[in-house]
This record gives sequence, structure tokens and C-alpha cells, in this order.
Amino acid sequence: MRKTDLQRFRKLLMEEKERVMHSMADHHKVIRGLDGQEGGATGKAHSNHLADQGTDEFQYEATIQFASTEGRYLYHIEEALSRVEDGSYGKCEGCAGHIALPRLRAVPHARLCIECKEKEEEGTL
Repeated sequence: MRKTDLQRFRKLLMEEKERVMHSMADHHKVIRGLDGQEGGATGKAHSNHLADQGTDEFQYEATIQFASTEGRYLYHIEEALSRVEDGSYGKCEGCAGHIALPRLRAVPHARLCIECKEKEEEGTL
């Protein structure tokens, strides 16, 4: 991979990392109840109406799920940044071949080429 491509992907990954970290911070504020909305320390609103309580609980659980998903995504971004630093970025961890640039543009944190990813999803890798 050319040095200019590598620098571009590093910048893209750093920007995405920053975006995800800000989003996760917002989710954690909601979970902890520090977002300025009612709910206190648990992050859950206390309503007198059962339907409102159900909606509040659903939104709280959805926020926890979003934070968890973003945490996994952040892990993959950080792993990709480590590969940029150690020089293995763009190399497939399955077959040691090159990951195509169009795939990296679509999924900058990709660690497998298309063929190996398909095998992984089929359970044959």
C-alpha cells in the first residue's frame, strides 16, 4: 500500500475514533443520568404512568445497547490503527494477501479480504 493511502486511512480512522468516542460519552451521560433529563443516578426516568415507564425503560436499554455496539466498533478501529502503526494494515489476517482498496474504503477497519470474510461468516475459516 502506498504511503499516501496509508496516511489517508490513518486520518480517516482517527476521525472515526474521535466521532465514536464523543458518541459513547453522550450515551454514558444518558446511562448515568447526567444528560440533563430526569432520571437521577440510574439514568432511568421515573414516571407515574406505566406506558411512560415502559418507554423510558426501552430507551434506556436501547442506549445501553448502542453504547455496547459502539464500544466493539471502537475496539476494531483501535486495532486497525495498531495495524497502521506496525505496517500490517491492508493485509488480510486470513490469507496474508492484500485487502482491496475499495473494501478498505467501505470498511476501513477491515482485517480480512472479501473471500476470507465470506469464509469466516460461513464458519469455514
